[in-house]
Amino acid sequence: MSTVRDQLLNMFGKVSAGTVTEAEGTMLINSLAKKEPQEVVKELYDLIHNTPAHLTAQLIFHTVAASRSRLFFDVLTSALDHKREDVSIFACEELSRYFAMEAKFVLAEHLNSDAYHVRKSSATIIAKVFGDSGLEILKKHVLAHAEHYYRMTSADVLANCGKKGVDALVAILNFGNHNAAATVAEVLSRDPYQIADADVPKILNALMEAGDANAKDAIVALLKLAASLGKRTKQFVEYVRAYEDWPDELVSAEAWNALMEIEKAR
Repeated sequence: MSTVRDQLLNMFGKVSAGTVTEAEGTMLINSLAKKEPQEVVKELYDLIHNTPAHLTAQLIFHTVAASRSRLFFDVLTSALDHKREDVSIFACEELSRYFAMEAKFVLAEHLNSDAYHVRKSSATIIAKVFGDSGLEILKKHVLAHAEHYYRMTSADVLANCGKKGVDALVAILNFGNHNAAATVAEVLSRDPYQIADADVPKILNALMEAGDANAKDAIVALLKLAASLGKRTKQFVEYVRAYEDWPDELVSAEAWNALMEIEKAR
């Protein structure tokens, strides 16, 4: 008698060849799961993470996800941490498609993954699928996480979400969280043209608040952002000049650089 693994491999091979439909494949998976649920879960996990050469992890994942069975949810979410970035991205998209509500929370948890591609995939799908509530999740992550590069992943995705994403980033600058402000200022300075003129005073206000808190990293990042704004910062140049004689040499040097950039801007 064929083992569970043999039956699964045979079925996935036929789905791949087109001789068995996806619906027929999910029916077999569900049928096997009724008889030997633990064995099916174990084998599906192994096939997704150690996929035979004649199959793809995406095909296996999609066929399993199409069953919409909660029994396989942990198997599917494990693919978010897959060693291959393309599989991780695919898993994020498919989870949000078949298990939208559950996926929202699972993807938010994966914003804290040690693997950059997992954080990026999760953040991208959160923003893409969940709209305003997704942007709020990313905003809260930037404010809450203690590590710069983890915050940076979510901030980068927000920066690519149009006006609403940029508005969320500017709001973070004035939240009183200077570590988050440093991260956001670095991200915004890469493409300052997306910043509205009305937001320039908010950026300079964040700079002064960082100074009041003696938050060096935030001061330096905000000075760089102010410099990147060029002539739009000219009417607020005194906010920058306040740092040219700052006791910390890194801050004062950055202030001088910013003043020169602003002065030569046309």
